[in-house]
Amino acid sequence: MPIQRKTMSGEVVSQIKEMIERGRLRPGDRLPAERKLAEQFGVSRTTVREGIKILSESGLLASRQGAGTFVSERDGGSREGSLIEAVLAGNYGLHDVFEVRKMLEPEIAALAARNGSPDAKTRLEAILMEQEQAILTGGTGAGFDHQFHQALAEASGNPVLREMVTALHEGFSRSRAEGVQSSQRQKASLAAHRAIVEAVKHGHAMQAERAMREHLDEVERIIFDNQRGILSRR
Repeated sequence: MPIQRKTMSGEVVSQIKEMIERGRLRPGDRLPAERKLAEQFGVSRTTVREGIKILSESGLLASRQGAGTFVSERDGGSREGSLIEAVLAGNYGLHDVFEVRKMLEPEIAALAARNGSPDAKTRLEAILMEQEQAILTGGTGAGFDHQFHQALAEASGNPVLREMVTALHEGFSRSRAEGVQSSQRQKASLAAHRAIVEAVKHGHAMQAERAMREHLDEVERIIFDNQRGILSRR
């Protein structure tokens, strides 16, 4: 399935994971050539390469010199798989998810402000523009929301944080998916992302941390207000 134009490596990661989960790629299988994946997903080979790098660092893929990239033989599960399974098996509620997000993501934003390269900051601005355009044309911008948080983790310069955000995507997605159609949430998310990008771009770590914390507080409030409203109408 082609990926929407200008999407980032996080979507390539999701697509390859889906191929593995559905059995289209099995442990020990060699990945198709970058050129073929780029054509299949509708993205550049550079974007495919970035996605493969993320999955290789997480342990889901393994590169063999002169042979290509293969799905890892998972004896008991890779680090990433084990973490995802722990999240999903616990059937955690949204309160649990937000507690974890509030522990991790404000510090990630601060680190991105301190450590982010010019290219990383440009990428954040590009994702923000894509999210805004998606909302203006009637979309939800939900896909760009994930890309934004993934790009922040990459900009932090800490590979462990980047891996954790990738591994916990399924759990975090629940907090983005519920109530995402709300126009109120779309506007709140876009405004918050602008504030975070401005702080990161200018290297203001404290402001970036505060903006992220306020963003998560607001999104949590909107989601649970929506849920209470739905329940009261039943």
